[in-house]
Amino acid sequence: MSSALSIDPANLASQYTQIERQAKDQILSTQYKKYNNQIKAFTDLKTNLSNFFDALDDYQNPENGLLSNTAAVSNDAAMSITTSADAVSGDYDIFVEQTAQAHQIALSFDPTQPLATDGEFGVSLGADSFSVDLTSLAAGATLNDFASAINNHVDNTGVKATVMRSGTETFLVLTSDETGAANTVATTFTPGTDANGANITNAIATQQELTSAQDAIVKLGANSNITVTSASNQLDDVIDGVTINLTQAQQAGDTPIHVSIAQDNKESVENIQQFIDKFNTLLSSITGNDALKRDVMASGIGRSLRNDFQGEFAGQTLFSVGIEFDRYGKLSVDTTKLEDAIANQPEQLTQMLTGPDGLMAKLEQRVEPYTKSYGLINDKKNTLQASLNLVVDKQQRHEYSMEQVYNRYLSQFTQMQITISKLESSMGQF
Repeated sequence: MSSALSIDPANLASQYTQIERQAKDQILSTQYKKYNNQIKAFTDLKTNLSNFFDALDDYQNPENGLLSNTAAVSNDAAMSITTSADAVSGDYDIFVEQTAQAHQIALSFDPTQPLATDGEFGVSLGADSFSVDLTSLAAGATLNDFASAINNHVDNTGVKATVMRSGTETFLVLTSDETGAANTVATTFTPGTDANGANITNAIATQQELTSAQDAIVKLGANSNITVTSASNQLDDVIDGVTINLTQAQQAGDTPIHVSIAQDNKESVENIQQFIDKFNTLLSSITGNDALKRDVMASGIGRSLRNDFQGEFAGQTLFSVGIEFDRYGKLSVDTTKLEDAIANQPEQLTQMLTGPDGLMAKLEQRVEPYTKSYGLINDKKNTLQASLNLVVDKQQRHEYSMEQVYNRYLSQFTQMQITISKLESSMGQF
């Protein structure tokens, strides 16, 4: 015969409550996991789309385009070059007659003589000028303080002042920030009453030119007199898509520098393959995720992106240049076709891929609405979060309801225990 002492009301109440709550617990847990996984999946999808969008923007930048060039110069001591994606293959001869220089002058000061305490020291750079009022300097100011006043002047448009020493002489060196013949530095001084101003007047009168202001001059062609003049040693507009950096002038009688620009087929194919890999990774993040592949919005993004490869770009299909989808739905490259397009129609291929109406622009337009902080994916996540919040609310209410059920069972089994105990006590008297 069982004893009342063998009944555990709390354990029995817990078991019965667990049986009663099990079905609804499973339903709510499944719903919670579903919405939580979807929110995480769409968060990751937005990150992937944003990264892809940034890559599309980079591909359309001429400096980082899909098609690459190789560039070579016969004299890299005098010149270096960089090319952008829109550089055209060709060979050029360039003679560097002179490089651009920044103007630099030196004013000699007697270091034993105090700096004047008044007067106006004027500095001009090309058409711009400013003046330093020496009364603004602190008492006992040094030449270094004077240089700082020049450098920090509110109207200084590009003159750098430094102090240099050689033996017993001290120099105030003024240098133009910019190269070119037009950026000439000049100085004036209007004395005040301080006799030490003669030191500045004398320094200006005996100034030395350390470097003359001059433009870069290059001649194009081995036998032509076509001359290009530039205030800078960086020439961006001589050859389309090519930046020439001059580093050293050539001597009379030197052979012109030979510049050769050619398509880099291998790197261009690798760049396009890199884009295709990024695209396939993006699609796989949708089709390979259970929380996304059955979602109308996510699967719609995938279909739209694939459809954007259809039709003609600059009068040709992508299939004609070797970019196509395989039987598994993945984007792939026919290397033979692509290399032929790179070698024989690079400008056409550039327009097809990165031109204003090219593939990248089309994909960018497709992806952009999903990358914005207030965009379509955020709206989707907000809807999913609202659904998740409802599930959490149901879980909380269900938990409260099950507490009531547990308390009811606990009360019933406790009363049962008491009743059995009384019966056992009564029977023990006979």
